[in-house]
Amino acid sequence: MIKDKEMGKKLLESIETLNEAAYELYSMVLNDNERLDDFVKTMQALLIGIKGNVTGLVVEEPALKCNLLVDNALDTLEKLGEISEKKRKLGIIKNELIPEIGETYVDLLFWGGCFPDPDAMFEYYNNQMKEFYPSPETDKGRYRYDLSVAVMANTEVEQVEKCLKSLNAAVPEELRCEYVLFNDGAGEKVAKYFDGLADKNVKVINYKYQTNAPSVIYQLVEGKDVLFLTTENILSKTAVSNMMKCLTSDKKIGAVCPAFVEEDKLDDTESNEYLWHQKSELNTDVVLAPSSEILMPTMLGAYFPFMAKRYTEFSSKAMSLIGRRNGKILYEAGDALAYRVHKEKDEDIVLEGIKQFERIMGINPMLEQDVDQDLLSGLDFKNKEKRVDILGINSSFGINLLAIQDRVREESKNLRTNIYSLNEEEAYERDLETISKKSRFISDWDKDFDKCFPNARFDYIVMEKTNDKLLDLMLLLKLLERLKDGGSLAIHTAEEMPLSDYEPRKVVGDWQILYK
Repeated sequence: MIKDKEMGKKLLESIETLNEAAYELYSMVLNDNERLDDFVKTMQALLIGIKGNVTGLVVEEPALKCNLLVDNALDTLEKLGEISEKKRKLGIIKNELIPEIGETYVDLLFWGGCFPDPDAMFEYYNNQMKEFYPSPETDKGRYRYDLSVAVMANTEVEQVEKCLKSLNAAVPEELRCEYVLFNDGAGEKVAKYFDGLADKNVKVINYKYQTNAPSVIYQLVEGKDVLFLTTENILSKTAVSNMMKCLTSDKKIGAVCPAFVEEDKLDDTESNEYLWHQKSELNTDVVLAPSSEILMPTMLGAYFPFMAKRYTEFSSKAMSLIGRRNGKILYEAGDALAYRVHKEKDEDIVLEGIKQFERIMGINPMLEQDVDQDLLSGLDFKNKEKRVDILGINSSFGINLLAIQDRVREESKNLRTNIYSLNEEEAYERDLETISKKSRFISDWDKDFDKCFPNARFDYIVMEKTNDKLLDLMLLLKLLERLKDGGSLAIHTAEEMPLSDYEPRKVVGDWQILYK
């Protein structure tokens, strides 16, 4: 956050003037105005003046990117003078210059005026965020496109070409589709390649200086759904169609990602709903989501920005958390395959991200995100032909409950599965409500347990975090009574507990599993 608020206010006013000038520039090009060259010089002078003030602010608040955005806008104006084709000039102003100026304004407003003050940040989230990044407009409920394909170039041009080749083969021909190609400082070769693709349905944003901020994409998308990917990724031919089938199968689904495999396993798989796996968090290197929902703009950093380095693995964590807590479920479509070029993880970003995420979102994003393989190895998932009911007790994000559900669906070809939850940790209450058919918060096991789902019987009961109340003999006997014949009660404790002589039982790692 910058200290000189008056300076910040004056700069925002100058950027507003610049934004108005950009729209006027578009009109001048459209009408072949003879004063065009002089007007461009005026805009350049205004930008240079803004740059002089912004550079000092970036030293004060390193989270700011507006100096790079101003440099990119200056580069865009320079390009306009080298282009004679009217249609191309109009496209650059509309799809590159105007969004650059808009991003500059928001960047200074939020990162200069709100970050890192949580109260100011939430004031922005609640009152200004959606004003700056509105959802795509519709004409009587109809979107201009069925699908917006947004590609962020962050590789060399050879890999960009491979990515787009696989993408063109994967996008179903019957869709009304647009492309938004975002070159985030990937170099002159990528810029020239993208410029050669620019067309009516292909919008190009060429940044000379890398910002790592794909929020600009959300200013341009006009499709009902948005498919986002970076150029590190290659898609199978059926990936997009299978992801779209998954997304449209349930109104509660907020986003879908493909399953990532090695390049030699990149097969064209037929649609298979038994391979659709519900997740608590998605890999958003490739992700499909409705444009009007909260998830895509959150992942792009347009909604709920919280970390100075914008597009990182924490973008997916923010999207997943906020999606879950707005009642949206997340799916990995196992019948949609993708391959990603190997990329080293930036450990410094991981440490910074954990700190910022927990400070703003109120939860450590690295906790409880791995499936417990010991648990799964002790359970049977075959021949589950009738409805399968799963009860989780203190299940954090519900990772293991979702994994059990997936294994039943895959091995028994049974989609009739229900998750129930009993939980005494407030931090996870909303996450568990989203994935569960029924969920209850427990404050007193003695008083509350008998009232919770009294008529339900379960195939699996999974107690993930134990305490003295939960390991009470009477409660354990009640849980065993709630099992269906052939059901399993899995308790995560390595310590001796009541029913130590119960049979049949199995000890797997830190799990004690009792079978009925």
